[in-house]
Amino acid sequence: MLRNSEANYGAPARLLHWGAALLVIVAIAAVELHGSFPKGSDLRNALMSTHFQLGLLVLALMLPRLAVVLSDKAPPIRPAPPRWQDGASKLMHAALYASMLALPVLGVWMQQAGDHAVALLGMQLPTLVTVDKALAKQLKEVHETIGNVLIGLVVLHAAAAFWHHFKQRDNTLLRMLPPRG
Repeated sequence: MLRNSEANYGAPARLLHWGAALLVIVAIAAVELHGSFPKGSDLRNALMSTHFQLGLLVLALMLPRLAVVLSDKAPPIRPAPPRWQDGASKLMHAALYASMLALPVLGVWMQQAGDHAVALLGMQLPTLVTVDKALAKQLKEVHETIGNVLIGLVVLHAAAAFWHHFKQRDNTLLRMLPPRG
């Protein structure tokens, strides 16, 4: 099932959703864990490298994800939620997408402004900003702030899905799972 149905999202939408979710969660875990290890240690450096690579992969997934989202109508939530919940859902998704686009771009700019080359899976990315240590510091602060916002959005998004499933007893969560039967 490639296209969305009345009951479920299609396989591409589900794959891109759960793939991005996994990449975001592991990228967050890697950056949070790296501070537990001494500066310059192999494990600390490996965790930061993992964070960078996963962030870039999230960015790479966002273009096809947006194409899939914009090209196919979402399966309706049954029973239909109140209008305020529908509006909150649209706002949540916009914030999630915006942060998943902004964070990797800011990360690349931050690295390049700090005079660090950026590569995705060994392929050097083009330089987008000149070296500027003050700019790198500012970008780091913005990147970390948006990262913290993303953590909150992810938690809220997951909590809302479970709330819809267990409290509202609607099909919000089931739409993003493989069809039954």
